[in-house]
Amino acid sequence: MSKLDELIAELCPDGVPFKRIKDVYTRLKGTPITAGKMKDISSDEGEIRIFAGGKTVIDAHEVDIPKANITRVPAVLVQSRGVIDFVYYDKPFTFKNEMWAYTAENNVSVKFLYYVLKNNISFFEMQHQVWDLYLKFH
Repeated sequence: MSKLDELIAELCPDGVPFKRIKDVYTRLKGTPITAGKMKDISSDEGEIRIFAGGKTVIDAHEVDIPKANITRVPAVLVQSRGVIDFVYYDKPFTFKNEMWAYTAENNVSVKFLYYVLKNNISFFEMQHQVWDLYLKFH
């Protein structure tokens, strides 16, 4: 029995209750912005980071971001376009509205979510591949 198994047996003898992410975390919406607009407003001195599909990231000045929906608390960004990945970010940021992010009042909880998601990327990639196959044949 591993140390982790021992701790679980000691601290959670009846198991750990399952909770859905949506019941614990707040889902955040991004900003409607095009790749062209991102290119136009990109600035090395920008105080707001903007995440887009794939691994595209720029910095921009807040005043230049149209309909900015800035996240100013630690959050986990879910990337699902072009790449499946998760980003923990704790500085002001926004993201294209095709993505989403999660936050919570407890920063430790947000960091925990990040580690759980990040350590299960292969599971999410496999689910994505299965879904692609399903769509191909139905």
